[in-house]
Amino acid sequence: MIKNKTIFGYIMLAGILGCLATSAFAAPLQILEFKKAQFSQTEQDQLCKQAKDLCQQDVQWRSLKTPDQNLWILSSRNDIAQFKPTALGFKLVRKWNIVTVATEDGHHNQYIFPKLFPLTQQRYAIAIIDQFSEMYSGGGANIERASFYELKDSGDEHRFIENYPFSFSRMIRACFSEQDYESSKGKCHDEDGLSLDIRPLKPMLWQFRYHYRLDVSPASDSNEKSYQGSRNLNIDLNKVPKQPNIPVNWDYTGQE
Repeated sequence: MIKNKTIFGYIMLAGILGCLATSAFAAPLQILEFKKAQFSQTEQDQLCKQAKDLCQQDVQWRSLKTPDQNLWILSSRNDIAQFKPTALGFKLVRKWNIVTVATEDGHHNQYIFPKLFPLTQQRYAIAIIDQFSEMYSGGGANIERASFYELKDSGDEHRFIENYPFSFSRMIRACFSEQDYESSKGKCHDEDGLSLDIRPLKPMLWQFRYHYRLDVSPASDSNEKSYQGSRNLNIDLNKVPKQPNIPVNWDYTGQE
């Protein structure tokens, strides 16, 4: 009888552990943000011994921990490193060096968006943002386009989304005469802009939430009306559309 109770106890314990494991595995995917890193000198020395590129002069770090307690570091020189916890401290798993570009005139730059995007429970991606700016008489625009890269175990990156709208803000002059200034009610520009929020729904499925706003000056001759709009798009990461299905006027890419 005691033996049977013992066996029954083991079965119950195994069932509980199995449920806990399943619950942990099924935990919702979350986008994680790199934040300013705070390490002791001992911890920095340990990490630098394993990834010397992180520790060049004037290099700054941001860090985060994934649900499996792995440590990720993003450096100001675009190195990304992944470390796993061990009894002796963090051990380097792999490292990526991300190449970005910047023009001398500052009209086109690239940067790594400081977040880690989950594809599955164990696979992650980053976004590289192309940043453009343009100026014109009495106005201008700032435009951002995003490409997403999976960080592969080999230390390489695989691009699976290319040149998606990420954000923009634009001002177009609407006042050209004294009469325009009088009728503008203090608003002498047409202004519009786009923003994007991303939400992981399940492994290999993200929801892109685009938000657009248009604010038209009373002095404008554009025949447009102010409005706000939004569109939610579920993106299957196994077969990504070349471009998202949003209205053409939401997808401003700059003057040709």
